Amino acid sequence: MDLTTLSIDELNALITGAKAEVARRTPRVRASVFFNGYNSRRYGRPWIGRVSAWPVGGKPEIEFGSYVGDDDGGEVEMMVTPGDIVRYGQRDNRGHFGSNEWAVVEANSKLRIIDQVEARKLYGGK
Repeated sequence: MDLTTLSIDELNALITGAKAEVARRTPRVRASVFFNGYNSRRYGRPWIGRVSAWPVGGKPEIEFGSYVGDDDGGEVEMMVTPGDIVRYGQRDNRGHFGSNEWAVVEANSKLRIIDQVEARKLYGGK
């Protein structure tokens, strides 16, 4: 295929189709983070979410996973694709910020902690 003969619209359609095919072929993996027991009067339930959209100059949109456990501990989990940007944490109801982490899903399904700036760069325009 000679790409030089294609119009911008045709190239964009080709790129969109290729991205969709790569996403379809990329296996999803289970990402999880363990949380110790906590005082439920002070802390909220732990949470995890995957960045599903991030408009330029805006806030990221998050699809949330599940917490499997109770006040005595457990883990948050969700199905993700390597390269996805995830956030996880736990709210401190006293207003002391709690925990709130950014991470990228590695090829081995491990989460590598990153900061928000790196998360934005890695997210790009998916």
